[in-house]
Amino acid sequence: MDYTAKLDDAIDRLHQEGRYRTFIDIERRNGQFPHATWRRPDGTEQPITVWCGNDYL
Repeated sequence: MDYTAKLDDAIDRLHQEGRYRTFIDIERRNGQFPHATWRRPDGTEQPITVWCGNDYL
């Protein structure tokens, strides 16, 4: 059995259904919680406030 192909198919289905989870790239500032910087895919940056996080992952 080709497990890689099965996994790839399952991930492709998640993408098609809009259920694939992605996370934004943020930079935390030491000593400035809850403030951080969001780095967009195009390279620009925006200051943000982090109200909750998934640090346990």
